[in-house]
Amino acid sequence: MAGESSSTMHAAMAAGSAPRNAAARLSRCEKRLSVRAKMSKQTLLVILAHPDDESFPIGGTLAKYAAEGARVVLVSATRGEAGIRGLAPESAGEIRARELQQAAKTLGISDVHFLGYRDGELSLVDPAAIRSQVANLIREIQPQVVITFGPDGISGHPDHIAIHEIVTQAFDQVQPVACLYYIAPSEATLQGCGVVPSPQKTGGPVAAIDVGEHLLTKVRAMQCHASQRPPFSGSPEEEVARMACHEYFTLVRPHLKEVSCSDLFAPVPDVCVNK
Repeated sequence: MAGESSSTMHAAMAAGSAPRNAAARLSRCEKRLSVRAKMSKQTLLVILAHPDDESFPIGGTLAKYAAEGARVVLVSATRGEAGIRGLAPESAGEIRARELQQAAKTLGISDVHFLGYRDGELSLVDPAAIRSQVANLIREIQPQVVITFGPDGISGHPDHIAIHEIVTQAFDQVQPVACLYYIAPSEATLQGCGVVPSPQKTGGPVAAIDVGEHLLTKVRAMQCHASQRPPFSGSPEEEVARMACHEYFTLVRPHLKEVSCSDLFAPVPDVCVNK
């Protein structure tokens, strides 16, 4: 390299390192995250509409992260008061809240919060009031990952869509150092919600979470919601063989392109952005 100027060498080195692809960036993110994980407890905040929303489509993911030591916090906007035909809303809400607590214990969820709204009426409530509650929870809990419904609400339920809009707005208002994910339609949501996945992607990078080792826990959590006549109602040990082994999430905050991963915590902004 004798006779070659310092500026020339720097230019050559820059040219050689310029094509850093998404996979390389993600690898660096995961390495930095492993260091950070030793220093602080990972926290995952899930904000949904009803009891059972946590178990049917994404129970495997919640069980996985809880088993790996993450703090998993669940927020349900309602107690599912409209979810048991023939029962008064108050009675139905009491039953479904108990079922949710049992499912949460099964999944390893650390804390459960109810926002106190009535099932089926979220789209009629002043969104500013719910947005304020959600924003305060994000500030208090300080999660690295937030999960909620996507724009289609998976099933198109008005409560799901309302929560999607409220959580997204609250996240953008607080601007936490965190990732925001939407539950992506997949075989898992088809099995859990009875909804055929959308033929179009919701947009954004996708996190594919391998939940194969946690399917038994997921089935048991689903079966806690007995009032909802859950799918896969047979012996949990036998039902596992029919369950989807991956659950999918679309990363919407931060805005990263062409990055897919197998860990929801991998693209956490203060670890990965501009690194």
